[in-house]
Amino acid sequence: MIHLVGLFPEHLNLNGDFGNLAVLQQQLTWRGLDAVTVAASSAKALTEETRFVLIGHGSTAAWVDIESKMTDMLPTLRSLRDSGVPILAVSTGYEFLVRAGFFKGETTFRSQTRVSKFEIVDFEGREVLGYVNTDVDLPVLQRSGSAIGTMLHGPVLAKNADLCEDVLKEICSLAGLTLPRIQASEKAGLLADLIEAVWKLESQLANE
Repeated sequence: MIHLVGLFPEHLNLNGDFGNLAVLQQQLTWRGLDAVTVAASSAKALTEETRFVLIGHGSTAAWVDIESKMTDMLPTLRSLRDSGVPILAVSTGYEFLVRAGFFKGETTFRSQTRVSKFEIVDFEGREVLGYVNTDVDLPVLQRSGSAIGTMLHGPVLAKNADLCEDVLKEICSLAGLTLPRIQASEKAGLLADLIEAVWKLESQLANE
């Protein structure tokens, strides 16, 4: 069983970022692998069976409730990252890990107005599409080891098949597996058509 962990789903799912977990679980299921999504609110839930961690986006009030608990979880998160477990941190989750030293940069506020737009960014040799809504001046996407921080909502893995595939490969590698292909060709084709349609629409918006 492949364990996919989401931290504080009641607090850190402001823009549907936990859809990234649903995408990964469905992709693994379509490939004939057993996967389960686990909600975590303490380091105890981040066990040696953890194969992926999502830290989503939350409001200022949400972070007031959970930040001390998140800080207590940092040593465990560092250990998971250092052992190669993929971590995806979105928006304020990304900002939190920047402040914790996981990523380069500082969470300084932009001197101009908030950025709120669809955007296509270059990341590790590919184009990645998503929606940016922030007043913090950080790279839209950056990696530190197995951790990825992003300002892209959406969820990002639903729209970017190559990035999702890379994360799936990392997950399977940790489980001692080679990522299988999607077993039903009609599902693979439907998925590709849906992603193409999303890209056609949102890339036009990004270029306006």
